[in-house]
Amino acid sequence: MCWELQVLSSVGGRKFRLDRRLRRHVFVCCCMEIYGHNGIQGSFKGSAEMKNCLGIEIGHYRIKIAYAENGELREFISERVEGIDRNDMRQYADLIKDLLKEYAIRCRNVVFVIRQEDAYVRRFELPLMTEEQLRLNLPYEFHDYIGNEMDKYVFDYAMIYADQEKMDLIGAACTKELSQQFEKLAKMAHLKLVGLVPAVLGLEWILEYAEERMADEKKALETKLNAEPHKKEEKENAEGAEKSETVKDYAILDLGTQALRIHFFRQGIYDITRTMEPGCEEIEQIRLGDKNKMQELGIEVEEENREETDKEKMAAVLEEQYRTRAVQVMRVLNFYSFNNVNNTIDSLYYCGGGARYGELIDALKETLDLPVRSVAELLPEVSLDEEDEWIDSPQAYGVLLA
Repeated sequence: MCWELQVLSSVGGRKFRLDRRLRRHVFVCCCMEIYGHNGIQGSFKGSAEMKNCLGIEIGHYRIKIAYAENGELREFISERVEGIDRNDMRQYADLIKDLLKEYAIRCRNVVFVIRQEDAYVRRFELPLMTEEQLRLNLPYEFHDYIGNEMDKYVFDYAMIYADQEKMDLIGAACTKELSQQFEKLAKMAHLKLVGLVPAVLGLEWILEYAEERMADEKKALETKLNAEPHKKEEKENAEGAEKSETVKDYAILDLGTQALRIHFFRQGIYDITRTMEPGCEEIEQIRLGDKNKMQELGIEVEEENREETDKEKMAAVLEEQYRTRAVQVMRVLNFYSFNNVNNTIDSLYYCGGGARYGELIDALKETLDLPVRSVAELLPEVSLDEEDEWIDSPQAYGVLLA
């Protein structure tokens, strides 16, 4: 019997909400056929129970490696990847081994992040059913995405909530070919594969971790107030915090190279993603003075030969690039709010490669009505020297917070 449904049967069909830590522990892999559910609960213990672990994401132009010891981020590597065939696992394996050696990281456990475009993640409801019925029905929840090619995919799920009539679930699907590539890559890099996690769930786990930290801080405050006499306003603040038990909604903007994506989380749990194109690739090309892009814009290719008019033109083009993307983001947020009038989103958190462009962040702040904050604010205890390195791919660290 599946672990999730063992939990359900143990409460006799009564209403329950799966503990957030337990749900993270359950949903660590979308390779049901490779690992099986017993493999998930048996072999993956999460960074809290493993002494150390790597979180690796292979992007279009960069490979990101997070290294955590006892759940704490110790090192983050963001290395530009050029001239490597995406399907050449040998080259990626050699690169990973070289990077781990260069940074003196000795660790075999690894969780690979599945990029957003390589996995389907859905939240949905189903009638209460047995494990066998769920195994049969789960693939059909992805029919709109994969059509009749279900035999080419592997699926997994985690339960969020259940009562006597229905189940609230998060399901994931990726191709068998991709999951087998990751397995092959781990072996070639001499690593022990303990999980495959869709990128958006790595972000969700950061939100859950942050919520848990805030809950712990609240309990500590309550204990302090109960132990000592305090001013009236301090007690009122504590009582106000106590009334706010419900986890709020979140929006995280991933400023990717190929596309911009806003991930929406309802009460801290993944809801939906909205994708906007283009991403930040053109911005990077202009900033780096890419030869083809300079010729396309009619700007002198050689930086030392550029006149003031060339520099002014570059600045104007970049300003328009920033403004256009900020307006796109504003429209998506407005559309989501129009369709979800009761949402409690109070900030837009950002991450991704584009986060290093201060002018783009400034354009977002000037355009949006919401405060614009770095994902780093959710994890203030992570204090690496280069913040912009790890917020390039916070999900690479998030997958280690299971």
